Amino acid sequence: MSAFLGHIHYWLYRKIQLLVERENLILEKTTKVVDDLAEELHSISVDTYGEPINPSIPLENIIDHNNIHGWLANQINIASVREAAFIKDMLDTNADDNAIHVVTAILDAFAVQGQACGVVAQDSLEEHTAPAIYSALQNFYVNGMPCDGGDQIVEDSADRFTWVGDHRLQAGYWRTAGVDPKFMALAYQTWFEAFVKAIDPEFELITTEENGTRLYTIAKK
Repeated sequence: MSAFLGHIHYWLYRKIQLLVERENLILEKTTKVVDDLAEELHSISVDTYGEPINPSIPLENIIDHNNIHGWLANQINIASVREAAFIKDMLDTNADDNAIHVVTAILDAFAVQGQACGVVAQDSLEEHTAPAIYSALQNFYVNGMPCDGGDQIVEDSADRFTWVGDHRLQAGYWRTAGVDPKFMALAYQTWFEAFVKAIDPEFELITTEENGTRLYTIAKK
């Protein structure tokens, strides 16, 4: 049955697995701040949007072989919305003295995973250029399905790679969950920064605004 599965399907599945693992990391870190409340809120998001996949299960043992594309797209949707909904509930419920600690815990989860992915990506980085680092980044975070199209590229040179940071392929999930898009953009920015720093310390991620448009730049220091 796995003969029908190609590299791109395993590539997407690995990114979905990472999304689920980050959700679990957020749960782990926020539990240290608010104890059982984090578990309760996470259970609500699971009941509402569906159970996370078990990241340890091989793709060929879990996918719908009669609807490969649809299964992958649905898993991206479920995992993305569930994570965003959990984050929203954590932010909304903890508006007291715990608020800053909850925010810190969530952003730390993004940073820890971004850093870990950057370390792993070092092994396959063939060129130490900004475009190569951007390409490596695409192997680790969910940025829609291949048919959705990619980011809008603004600058592409060896030392600088810039794209529009509108998160258009994530924004729909965030709207469904009702989470603050500015916070989610900050969380993803934190992930990108940690990834770039880890994969090659000679580069950094710079976030700017140009005529109201958010831009991300991978630049050589």
